[in-house]
Amino acid sequence: MVFSSNVFLFLFLPAFLLVYYAVGARWRSWVIVLGSYLFYSWWRPDFLLLFVAITYWNYWFGLRIKAALDAERKQTAFRWLTLGVVGDLAALGYFKYANFGVEVITGVLEPLGINTFTLEHIILPLGISFYVFQALSYIVDIYRKQAEPTRSFIDFAAYIALFPQLIAGPIVRYKLVEEQLRERTHSMELFSLGASRFMLGFIKKVLIADSMASMNVLFIGESTPQMFDAWFGLLVSIIQLYFDFSGYSDMAIGLGMMMGFRFPENFNQPYLAQSITEFWQRWHMTLAEFLRDYVYLPMVRRRFAGAMVALIYTMLLSGFWHGASFAFILWGLFFGVGMVLERRLRIATKITTPYNVWRNARTFFLLNLSMPLFYTGDLRHSLDIYAGLLGMNGVGSLSGYVYGASIMSMCFVVIGLAWIAVAGRINLRYYANETQPYFMQHVGGLSALLLWLGFALALTRLAANSFSPFLYFQF
Repeated sequence: MVFSSNVFLFLFLPAFLLVYYAVGARWRSWVIVLGSYLFYSWWRPDFLLLFVAITYWNYWFGLRIKAALDAERKQTAFRWLTLGVVGDLAALGYFKYANFGVEVITGVLEPLGINTFTLEHIILPLGISFYVFQALSYIVDIYRKQAEPTRSFIDFAAYIALFPQLIAGPIVRYKLVEEQLRERTHSMELFSLGASRFMLGFIKKVLIADSMASMNVLFIGESTPQMFDAWFGLLVSIIQLYFDFSGYSDMAIGLGMMMGFRFPENFNQPYLAQSITEFWQRWHMTLAEFLRDYVYLPMVRRRFAGAMVALIYTMLLSGFWHGASFAFILWGLFFGVGMVLERRLRIATKITTPYNVWRNARTFFLLNLSMPLFYTGDLRHSLDIYAGLLGMNGVGSLSGYVYGASIMSMCFVVIGLAWIAVAGRINLRYYANETQPYFMQHVGGLSALLLWLGFALALTRLAANSFSPFLYFQF
């Protein structure tokens, strides 16, 4: 089940919210768990068993770690933590990387004439990369004494299973919602803000990203793209990726608000970044913060590696997290080496750095160069695209995109981008230090009308469109 589907919009979500608000506060975690399990098992019911097992595994280890720390047995607590982390990574490693490992071993041994083994294709459980990372953050934060373990398994299960961010983030660390799981605020103002944020994300996803999908398919499907086709396809793909993933994050954050939760932001205008370093402060921010706090900083503080080596290793891990292939590993290495060079050359920027169009253009060009590795996940296909970018396959004429993309889809893209340009100035974030959501204080009239009109148009696009999953589901 995906957010941009008729089943979710007109059946699951209304039924869930009706039950959620009909029951008392003490039962709402039960509603979240049961509703989220239904949401997750809609795709593959059998993987729900794995999901529940990982949930209970980390709940149990969280209690053991806390008990050992209370008894001042830190070595015992560390052993419990190690065992819990190994179990989580073993599950993730088997389902996500076993096939890749067999391919690598086979590629090394076959030329030597050594018989190799085969492995049945392992299906990747939906969202496992995200919910395993959330579970890891829970037991690590308990060990670090940054969070208190919950005694209620249902509350913990609700945290892991929260369906708005279950499949593709944002990665919500337990300490950020620890208090909210016990007690959270529900109001019409917050609910309306969440609904508005959801509609904004829905417009991004359905009206813009899905309308560009046909051109992206042409780009990825071309084995030997020519120069103009390759550059145009690359530009379309990177724009589609942003609207697809940020649209999902907006919908997830909006759904959380409708349930009384405040999730962390996941994007902050990433294509305005003036360096690769700054890009990772703006793009998939919850993943970047996770890797910083649980990989990079521990390596540096414990002196396992210097800052530069730790940075490269962290970005390599980021690439491998995204996909089990050498293309993703090189994609991570690209960013790691780039960030190290920026620091050496003193050209790394921050979000607060004054804007410069040339720094922004240089960064956006480098981001485009990294995308063939990301989009194909295949090293050979990526090399074919790079050859096309250099004009080695001919100049091209964009005729494939002209004939392959429907006029209606292009109209939706233009309308969607124009809508974002006009209405995108609406600040839909919720500031906790304000008595009312910013949206309710400062937005109304024409802006609200634009939001509803854009959402209605996106619904018509959805009615005419076939199933289109979110791009980050594959990770």
